[in-house]
Amino acid sequence: MGGLSAKDIAAVLRSRILDGSYPRRSVLPSRRALSEEFGTSETTITWALRPLRREGLVSPEQGRGTIVTHMPRITRDARDRYNESKRADDRGGFAAEVRRQSMTPRSETVVRREVPPARVAELLGTEPEQEVLVRYREMYADDVLMQIAPSYIPGDIAFGTQLEDHTQPQGGMLTTMRELGHEEVYADEYLTLARVPDQDEIDRFGISEDQPVFELFHQAYDNAGRVVEVSWHRGPCSRWAEFIYRVRIKEQD
Repeated sequence: MGGLSAKDIAAVLRSRILDGSYPRRSVLPSRRALSEEFGTSETTITWALRPLRREGLVSPEQGRGTIVTHMPRITRDARDRYNESKRADDRGGFAAEVRRQSMTPRSETVVRREVPPARVAELLGTEPEQEVLVRYREMYADDVLMQIAPSYIPGDIAFGTQLEDHTQPQGGMLTTMRELGHEEVYADEYLTLARVPDQDEIDRFGISEDQPVFELFHQAYDNAGRVVEVSWHRGPCSRWAEFIYRVRIKEQD
């Protein structure tokens, strides 16, 4: 295989990762071994590994080498995640989406009262410096952090209710909101498909600064047209496949 460019070598290694020749959590051959195999320099191998890292296929790990981190990507399907019959066996849409990829979902939740970030307060319609309930969630698939997704609910709806418990019933928070008389009936979503991660996101997701993250604000309304929840989702683009929506083109008669 002598004479291959860094791009060519990256394509070979990518193919091996995707076909399972280098399975998830395995350690890639060393740069020296790869340079000998491909008849090139270790510098060229370093360049070949860079796009694989950006794609989330590999990650350097101190003391071990380059670890294969490829995993099935999650599809966020808005056509399904709010369908009650498809959520019935899980505590929320994310868990159902992870199980469809044959992975195990897990969420860690911290509940607290605090003043929300300015963008969230604007979408929620709360007064400046007004505290709301925050259900801060870290959401995992097979113990890999996929997204950070805090939900913000006005205090007059949430304070002193089951929403302040760490666990939720089958069907997730939507079920609780309905039981509280604020069933969520429609939502606006503001999606940024790829932006540069901040330092907190780099640290939490274990990514590098050249690995983009998505950002999604979900603004939910009840039957009275009141905004009753704003959730703020962030995660590495490399761990997500698609964001699917259904857009109504013509109003029903």
